[in-house]
Amino acid sequence: MSTVPVEVAGISAWPPYQGYVVILKEQGGKRWLPIFIGAPEAHNINLLLQGLKLVRPWTYDLFHNLLDAAGAQVKNITVTDLRDNTFYAEVLISLGSKEMRGVDARPSDAIALAIKTKAPIYVNNHVMDEAGMIGEVVPGQPDVGERLQDLRRQLQEAVDQEAYEEAAKIRDQIRALEGQERSSV
Repeated sequence: MSTVPVEVAGISAWPPYQGYVVILKEQGGKRWLPIFIGAPEAHNINLLLQGLKLVRPWTYDLFHNLLDAAGAQVKNITVTDLRDNTFYAEVLISLGSKEMRGVDARPSDAIALAIKTKAPIYVNNHVMDEAGMIGEVVPGQPDVGERLQDLRRQLQEAVDQEAYEEAAKIRDQIRALEGQERSSV
């Protein structure tokens, strides 16, 4: 089956549905694929994209560490299908010199693992043809109030998990946004 190489263009709020999407942009092309994900998954992928290190391992860190300890390596991930408005993905793992195995995964988990391991990301061509969009990536940005609310929730999560370095960075983002909000009034 033919695939399209993509890169994670970012995470965005999708206001009409009050949810989040991870945006996969075709490398060297104009198509992009929005995949709806939950708030915790959006938060995790956003942390990875920002290169933030946490004190305690998250689930994708655990997957990475387990694979590493077993001598396995993530070769790539592929968004394989779209059925009944649900995306499916597969993580291709190398278990040795010639043995490869595909593992079923939620796209959000597979994408987080690909970012963590710097593995290539692909989308099956029929999925991109069916659900992809063409043109500029403009899913909408949350207003400052929505972004502040989301950052405050992330700050509380970071404090609860004792990820104080991350909490300090989120606090700084909140202060910067609050400054923007005051200066635009």
